[in-house]
Amino acid sequence: MTSTRVEGRKHHQALKVMGFPERVALFVAAIHRARAEELLSGFSKGQQERASAFAEDMKQWDSGRRQARLAHEFGVRHDAGERLQQLVVRTSGELRAAIVASLPPAVRSQFPQFKGGSETFPTAVRAVAARLVKEASR
Repeated sequence: MTSTRVEGRKHHQALKVMGFPERVALFVAAIHRARAEELLSGFSKGQQERASAFAEDMKQWDSGRRQARLAHEFGVRHDAGERLQQLVVRTSGELRAAIVASLPPAVRSQFPQFKGGSETFPTAVRAVAARLVKEASR
């Protein structure tokens, strides 16, 4: 078994056991990293230890993982639909088609004017489109 699979399982298991102290730690560390320990000190001893340990683990995460975890735990932005619509309207050509193709089916249905076949896009264009959709959603 590769280390990626093992790490993926650990990450998946961590998602299942995330309680209130960890969720607060996630939020606090994302919003105000410099004061995270101070802000987490208001928990009772056991919960403070859990929250602090989680915040410490988070320091090892890259920005993408942190953002993905925030979106997973707290949902996408309230204005994600509007931001995605602006993204589609402001881009053009092949990038626009790749963005629309990378949208989830429910969101893609909002853009019937860009309905097309199953086009293949260069790897770089697909990657940029996927990244733009992720950033507009979180």
